[in-house]
Amino acid sequence: MDISTAIDIRSVMQTSGVIMAYNGSVSDDLMVTLADILKSRMEGLDDTKRSRTVFSVFMEGMQNLIWHGRTTQNASGMVCISEQDGEITIVCGNRIERSDSVKLKEILEQLQAADKETIRQLYREGMSRSNEHEGPGAGLGLLEIARRASHPISFAFMDVDELHVDFFLAARI
Repeated sequence: MDISTAIDIRSVMQTSGVIMAYNGSVSDDLMVTLADILKSRMEGLDDTKRSRTVFSVFMEGMQNLIWHGRTTQNASGMVCISEQDGEITIVCGNRIERSDSVKLKEILEQLQAADKETIRQLYREGMSRSNEHEGPGAGLGLLEIARRASHPISFAFMDVDELHVDFFLAARI
């Protein structure tokens, strides 16, 4: 990367109110390190409940990157947290298989259109079925993010090649 590109990236991050940004391989150890950085940056917020909400959504997003971004041996993804106009936005992105994106898009569209009470009910139902779920977590991560977000979640899929898409999820708090 040349220096002018780095300057442009920094300018965009400053204009967008970026608090923290990361792009690259994602692991449990990295998640803990970034969580520590986020905690220290969130200490400035006077609202403890909101800080916990931001932290919770961040952790869910990172866990999704680690568990569902494994198109190769290592999970790779990005996370960007910004603050503008009194709102904090957490954006996570990773590459997934195109075949997985169809079902994921359906779920996300349902969550995007659901009201808070419906999301709470879906979460409770998911909690009661969590013992039946195989694999990491109980499939509740997206519900947890939607439940804690102050606005409907937003998402995008960007074509990469015939087998993969880049998936982005944003939650505002």
